[in-house]
Amino acid sequence: MPETLLVVIRSILAFVWLFFLTRFVGRKQVSQLTFTEYVVGITIGSIAAQASTDPQNRFLDGVVGAAIWAAAAVALAYLQQSSNVARKFIEGEPVVLVARGQVQEKGLRQARLSVAELMELLREKEVFDLKQVDWALMETNGEITVLRKPEYEPLTPKTAGVTTPSRPTFPYVVIADGQVLPNSLRAAGKDRAWLEQELLRHGVDDPRQVMLAQVIGDQLYVDLRQDTQQVVQPSSREALGADLEALQADFTSWALETDDPDARRLYEEYARKTAALRKELDALVR
Repeated sequence: MPETLLVVIRSILAFVWLFFLTRFVGRKQVSQLTFTEYVVGITIGSIAAQASTDPQNRFLDGVVGAAIWAAAAVALAYLQQSSNVARKFIEGEPVVLVARGQVQEKGLRQARLSVAELMELLREKEVFDLKQVDWALMETNGEITVLRKPEYEPLTPKTAGVTTPSRPTFPYVVIADGQVLPNSLRAAGKDRAWLEQELLRHGVDDPRQVMLAQVIGDQLYVDLRQDTQQVVQPSSREALGADLEALQADFTSWALETDDPDARRLYEEYARKTAALRKELDALVR
């Protein structure tokens, strides 16, 4: 067999074997890997490369070697999950770089960081003023986490004392690259017939014309494959009816969630008025 053809076959087999090994080991991103996991990944890749391009070595030896390293990585991960002592020994512990607003020189020496490098890492977390930092730690994967002082924390609705309604529903992608996703469609509480009817309302008679379709509540968002194609939007009357129905549902939901009696009565009143308005306009918005 020609040597070039042999390399091609071995490379394809090595790629398939490496694919299954990576699925077996896990799905961590590179930034989430510990140093040990990073070394294991580099070693497995090196073994696979040598097995695919060096005809002098037996391919089976490379397969067995990569499998042993992958099994070792899984065993280490299991050991870390089952024992805190083993986890600390294998991964180490986070290093405190800033404590109560004070830079920790011992922590910088442990992390082998200079003050300039510490400030660079803080700027990556959008912190330019050291006095805003309460705590800063270097995690075992090399990432830095920052806890700001309370007076410098971003304002949120909770800290501002503002009551916000809960999200009414989760958005589901039901068509991606022209392919209908039946599991997402079922999770959204819809069926194929509903989807086809909504697509027709948007002027689409074939799901393969759709780049992306997303269900949010009872509404369908459609983006076609060709940007030059215009999606036919539902009529303004139908949209008005749907908006009024959603508004009534929001008022009802807010009335149930709020603890303020005055706000509850206000939301209930608005819900009744919206329902009455929908009834009056029912013949027009159909």
